[in-house]
Amino acid sequence: MQRFSTSAAILEHELSELRLIVERQAGVLLDASSQDLAQVVTQYLESQHLASVKDLLELLRSSASACENLIGPLLDGETCFFRHPAAFDSLTRLALPEILARKSSESPRTLRIWSAGCSTGEEPYSIAISVCETVNCNGGGWNVHIVASDIRRKRLELAERGLYQESALAHVPSHLVRQYFVKVGEHFIVKPRVRNLVRFAPMNLAQPVYIGRFDCIFCMDVLPYFSMSQRMALAQRLHCYLQPGGYLFLAQGEKLPAVGVTFNWQKNGEYLLYQKPMAAAAKSGT
Repeated sequence: MQRFSTSAAILEHELSELRLIVERQAGVLLDASSQDLAQVVTQYLESQHLASVKDLLELLRSSASACENLIGPLLDGETCFFRHPAAFDSLTRLALPEILARKSSESPRTLRIWSAGCSTGEEPYSIAISVCETVNCNGGGWNVHIVASDIRRKRLELAERGLYQESALAHVPSHLVRQYFVKVGEHFIVKPRVRNLVRFAPMNLAQPVYIGRFDCIFCMDVLPYFSMSQRMALAQRLHCYLQPGGYLFLAQGEKLPAVGVTFNWQKNGEYLLYQKPMAAAAKSGT
């Protein structure tokens, strides 16, 4: 049996079992190398004062929060405001104008958007800024609700603070920085008019939890972490969670797996924007 230099106590079969538990509990496919995974496990064992990997595996089977804490460092990728410019351009130029025109006669006029896998909050706040620029949240007569979820509770705590280093705003035009942020020392904090549009909630995307219907769903840089079976199941749930005519935003270059639901799509340059057909509700009864 192979052992790893990071920890003489961690065996290959233990890491294989850990990968299976994490996929079952969180839907996340841990494709990190055995060396990197062993290092994360070693650090977690030390931080939780666990005597062995066997104890860790028993903990992961019984505690969803323990699983979330373990995989957190493996999911922490680079993030910043307006990280995928083509997606936000598609939101403001294509999706929002069409939705606003289609729902203009409704009373009340409500716009619901979900940021699934929101990390430290840059994405949902970018969405909120885009909506404010398009809808005029202070006087446009629209009720705007943005739900932002992530499996990592520590990430959500940072998101709720709304405090960021200047480097996170590298893709934000200077006039938007002045309008939607306040400088506090060496950091920038999101103004209340933006923060008040976003509600953060812990959520495991591998578990089917219905939180209502949405006009837009952002699920960017999430699918690659899932196994193919989990990707297909999530794609079906995202279709269900969209209003007829609602839009699904993936990261640049990401594509939906083949599933038994229908999405229309249109291109904005090289970006692929998905839309649930207006007739989907009548056909499926959802």
